[in-house]
Amino acid sequence: MPANIRPSIRLAALPSRRSFYDRFRLAAEAGFEGIELEANDGPPDLLREAAERAGLVIHSVHCFANYSYPLSSGDPEILARGIAVTLDALEAARLLGAETLLLIPGIVEDGTTYRQAYERSHQIIMRDILPVAVEKNIVLAIENVWNGFLLSPIEYVQYVDSFGSPFVRPYFDVGNAIFGRPEGWIDIAGSRIVKLHLKDFRFEGGNAKGWWGLTRIGEGDVNWPEVRAALDRAGFSGWGTLAEPDLIRGRNLSRVYFTVRKASAELAPLPGATAFLGLIQTWLARRLLRDVMQRFRRHIARA
Repeated sequence: MPANIRPSIRLAALPSRRSFYDRFRLAAEAGFEGIELEANDGPPDLLREAAERAGLVIHSVHCFANYSYPLSSGDPEILARGIAVTLDALEAARLLGAETLLLIPGIVEDGTTYRQAYERSHQIIMRDILPVAVEKNIVLAIENVWNGFLLSPIEYVQYVDSFGSPFVRPYFDVGNAIFGRPEGWIDIAGSRIVKLHLKDFRFEGGNAKGWWGLTRIGEGDVNWPEVRAALDRAGFSGWGTLAEPDLIRGRNLSRVYFTVRKASAELAPLPGATAFLGLIQTWLARRLLRDVMQRFRRHIARA
């Protein structure tokens, strides 16, 4: 069954010095159909209204605070904060009308072994997070990220399946699958996959060299025909979010856009700086979004 992938973009990739509606409209004009938000991006009512006006669907919410307050922490204060921010993100997802909460379940770090990350995160999600997600009708979408955890596709799927709930499913990031090739992960996860993050990396000796390996789709080492064939085999139908196109440092357009956006935040207090840099951001964003959409259509979407 041919995969049906609806294109989405993250709000973080859009100009920062424009209204929500103007940012969403830029994405819609480039051909995007959906948007993924961070849990604290702004008032849910304003974001939802702006997205509806622009014709975009807010399909997913990401809780970046899960990195700072992991659900695998052995520190009671950090763990309590992690539970609180995750529950707040679930409520934000409900208010925004999102289907999923992108969840980072745990992190292997000082004070947290691999086994502890697995057992602690599983216990906390099962006890404190999953019942609320079911009540709010929000799927907990577990992403494969560079957190030293769930490093193989078999273990990744086993972890998701261990909850025994349709409200816990994989949010598969194609570019994050360093080991075993992403098409192999897709074949193992199959129809469990609820959402996709789409990005490309150049790998050297099995390593992506951090964010310096991030590149434009079609210019890295991801085999997109094989990925698309695996998604066909899985019968995937849903959202594919073009993730982090604004963070690509090796290409002039993305590098300039990243620099201008950063300067806009730093120079905001100066008279006239915000308006001037906002115009440049918008111009660069249009070009960036057009390039991303062209690559989505060429390498990922079914003609």
